Amino acid sequence: MHDTIHQPLEDLRDKFGQATGLGDTPERNPGITKSEAVVAFAAATASTFVMREALEAVWRKSVGQPPPKNPASHTVSWKEALLWGALSGAVIGAARIASRRTASGVYRR
Repeated sequence: MHDTIHQPLEDLRDKFGQATGLGDTPERNPGITKSEAVVAFAAATASTFVMREALEAVWRKSVGQPPPKNPASHTVSWKEALLWGALSGAVIGAARIASRRTASGVYRR
């Protein structure tokens, strides 16, 4: 039964890969060395901490209270939970991408 379930998924993945050209390379990030990946990861980690602190400060100043630590808590409104989740996800995600790309660019120079 195990093979019966996984075989159609593997077939579908192969067809998708052939149709899109994705999955042809054995490496996840071809052309990026391990040391470059480590530098980019370190930059992304640092930018995550910095942006989170900045975003929390902006939230406190704008809303007049700290951001929700646990958006799933019953004491946090849906509006507040969704707004914090969307805002923090977008801002921190963009900062991580920008820092990784910048670090990779600097590393390659």
